[in-house]
Amino acid sequence: MRNQLLRILCVVGLIVTGLDSLALAQPPFSDPDNQGEWELLSLVSDEFNGAEIDSDKWFVQGTNGEYANRFKGRAPSQFVPANVQVADGHLVITSRWQPEYEFADEVFGGFPYANITSGAIISKHSFLYGYLETRCKAAEGPISSSFWSIGESGELDVFEHYGHNPDSTDASHRLQSSFHDWRVPGSPTYGKRIWTNEHQLPFKVASDFHVYGMEWGPNQVKIFVDGILVRCASKEEIGDKWVVDHDQKVWLDSETFPWEVDPAKLKPSDFPNSGQEFSVDYVRVWQSNKQTEGCWKQDNLLTNPIFDHNLDGWNVSGDVVLKEERAESWAGSSHVSLAANREGAIEQTVAVKPNTTYIVSAYAKAPATNYQDVYHDAWLGVKNYDGDFQTVRFFQNYWHRKSIQFKTGPNAKTATVFFTNQWSAEPVLVDSFELIEATAKR
Repeated sequence: MRNQLLRILCVVGLIVTGLDSLALAQPPFSDPDNQGEWELLSLVSDEFNGAEIDSDKWFVQGTNGEYANRFKGRAPSQFVPANVQVADGHLVITSRWQPEYEFADEVFGGFPYANITSGAIISKHSFLYGYLETRCKAAEGPISSSFWSIGESGELDVFEHYGHNPDSTDASHRLQSSFHDWRVPGSPTYGKRIWTNEHQLPFKVASDFHVYGMEWGPNQVKIFVDGILVRCASKEEIGDKWVVDHDQKVWLDSETFPWEVDPAKLKPSDFPNSGQEFSVDYVRVWQSNKQTEGCWKQDNLLTNPIFDHNLDGWNVSGDVVLKEERAESWAGSSHVSLAANREGAIEQTVAVKPNTTYIVSAYAKAPATNYQDVYHDAWLGVKNYDGDFQTVRFFQNYWHRKSIQFKTGPNAKTATVFFTNQWSAEPVLVDSFELIEATAKR
């Protein structure tokens, strides 16, 4: 009996070893032929095929009462080691309604730690530049599921998924990648998100497993979803907001986000049964000496996307005005203003291929938003493509970019891109539209 048990254990060990060896040969999902000549960095990669967290690779926040970076979690949630487990080949970070837990007697971000426990792991080793990838399924409730890294001077967020916000239909479809500034303590931007790419996905992040990747190089970042390139941003474009030129450690965690859902509104039913689970199949980081420099320019399918002195190519309704003010425009010399107290809209219909993925984006700003009691909304959208009507909301008072990913239906011949302010009480400005066919091209 003992010999039989030993044989079983040996077979299991060989299977696990084989799975890990397979991962060593696996290139990034967006580069199946490994044209980038990527080599896996095993010290910060994990298939989570063991019986427990690999303590040689990962530190679990709160272990022995210790918290890296003195970060116990984003209150009211607190990181608890017991909420981090490995099971069935997955890392599982669970967030629970657990008011009986002995929370830290502290305040973070204006909120005390209370009611909700969550979890986090941090790599013990660091890396500089490479390709980060995970296959995961976000937690379904009002809690984040995040994959990010941090080092001297800056933080790189591959994503900060948010499974459910009852007041925002965008939240559960949002892929938000960003940089945070950790350069100068006490500066106005210290610890704040200073560059963001917000992309609306055609699926809910908590509905199923998907593959998310980011290629981080010295001169650009590229963001991938299920092998599709959704954004490339160069260091030149990002400018002085580029803060990621030093070694980074990898984080996976779940946190409450007070700006998404007011902590006072969180309740036990948001974390039913055994809690909300952020499930991670693997984390892989590769490096290569063949990283590309800069961003590949894709063909924009829209006519006159930066309003070059006119509105040619666009259908206009309501109070829409062309503003020829170079200093006030995002790109070129003109932008469009959708007037206050009147519904305005612009749209353009273009030819598309059936069963094909596209990405549409624009820059907009709502100058009167004050982030206290006044928020003025506008929407970028796509319709009439043999698929669901999709929109994404703009409200910031500075120029910012958002994008929507959509796939045309089998009978699609055209798609209509539109932008509207829907009776905003103040004008909304829009500029620099782009519609591209999605690709995995690097």
